[in-house]
Amino acid sequence: MEVSMKKITGSLLLSLLCVTAVFASGFAFRSKADTGTAPSSVRIYGTVNQTSDGRLSISRQDGDFAGQELIINVSEETRILDAVNGYPASLDTLKNGETIYAYISPAMTLSLPPMSHGEIILCSIPADFKVPEYITVDTLTVAGDGVSGTISADNGTTYTVNSDSQILPYLTRNIVTLQDLVKGKKCLVWTQSGSNTAYKIVAFADSVNTDGSGEAAAPRGWSSQDGSWYYYDSTGSLHKGWLNDNGDWYYLNPETGVMQTGFLTVDGKTYYLQENGKMLTKAKTFTPDENGALH
Repeated sequence: MEVSMKKITGSLLLSLLCVTAVFASGFAFRSKADTGTAPSSVRIYGTVNQTSDGRLSISRQDGDFAGQELIINVSEETRILDAVNGYPASLDTLKNGETIYAYISPAMTLSLPPMSHGEIILCSIPADFKVPEYITVDTLTVAGDGVSGTISADNGTTYTVNSDSQILPYLTRNIVTLQDLVKGKKCLVWTQSGSNTAYKIVAFADSVNTDGSGEAAAPRGWSSQDGSWYYYDSTGSLHKGWLNDNGDWYYLNPETGVMQTGFLTVDGKTYYLQENGKMLTKAKTFTPDENGALH
């Protein structure tokens, strides 16, 4: 009986130590958060140990957690992005020993190593490069010129936006302006070292409807999916056939909705759609190569 009790006591002590370690991690997250509400995600960084199906193991280098192993669960909702240009990357492109920055859920599993869900992972970071910050807009102030102003973010930072700051949509061709960066909008913000002036902002599509219902918002305008372009009208319906967008004509496959390029014959007439999908309306000379392909 004495041996059994020792085993039970040892197991219980180990469990308590694990729970204590995880709670300590959670407390550190909260202590660094704004004292108002808990953050929706926490910024960390570290080096890649291993990648596998849907999981990323890293050795953390941030603050009090240096050397701690963490497992980041990577789902379909997790965005893995090139830190320099904001373009999508994939889990299998991450290399062991590579430094990455990640925005993860503050909630962590009661396990060793702890696990959390990844919202944004930033990779391919050059030496001495200032990594962009993933923010949620709290307050937007627009100056009298309509193109400059300030953004106060959920991380407590206020960013200055000048008239020459780039404001781009993520994976769409829709036009995004400063006025679109309203409260609740999620963005990546690039600033120069030692400055909070944004030289580039990438705005992500809304993940929920503005009525707060929590339902996924229907896409609007151009959308890139699996390497093809699609167009959704004001109701969120997929457009098919001819499309006039800001005076330019495009043709979307009548069955799949995929934007077409190259030569196209419709109703006995032949058209040429450029690489960006716009219908050619001016004279263009095509030269065949040695295989007969026109360029």
